[in-house]
Amino acid sequence: MIDLDTRLETHEHPFRHFRGAALLSARALADLGATAPDEGLFKRIDTSTTTGYVRRRYRSSVLPLSDNKSGFAFGLDALAPPWRELATDLVSGELADWLRRETGVDTAGLHRTSEIFRHYDGDFDDLNTGKLHKRLQLSLHLNEDWPGDGGGEFELWSGPDRSAGPAWAMSPVGGTALIYSASPSSWHQTVPVSEGRGLVRLSVSLSFFE
Repeated sequence: MIDLDTRLETHEHPFRHFRGAALLSARALADLGATAPDEGLFKRIDTSTTTGYVRRRYRSSVLPLSDNKSGFAFGLDALAPPWRELATDLVSGELADWLRRETGVDTAGLHRTSEIFRHYDGDFDDLNTGKLHKRLQLSLHLNEDWPGDGGGEFELWSGPDRSAGPAWAMSPVGGTALIYSASPSSWHQTVPVSEGRGLVRLSVSLSFFE
């Protein structure tokens, strides 16, 4: 399902990252949108109102798919065929080879997790660098259509100072992806999804940890 003939763009500002477009066909996006996993399969996580210290503040729903360290694997029979195909692609050797060719990062032998994320009605991920032992992170957007005023943009920042605003933003247009290695400079956030409009921002995440 994921087009591994796609070439990634390499960017060095505000930190080194890679961008890809059209990784999924219009047909694939339509099929995924028509058969999205039921909301009840997702775990709701909200640290936004937690008192005291939290590493980062965010609100979203997550459906873990796999973890090669713990041996966890979600029962794919609970997913529709397009989602089973996407989940299988994410952990394939072919995709790992493509990532190595395009980014220069060898993920062989690393701890790998894959997850589906669901953001709606103000859900967000506040400004953070990501887990610093994360060797590589791929975030792939899955919405067939997304309004320009729907929020949910993935923003890259030059640092924790918000006065200058984001250095760059990616709208969650289906088939687009952003890939990066976490570092002390990899500041990023997900803008809140517009509230009260029934918008659901879907994405998959593939993470490799040292």
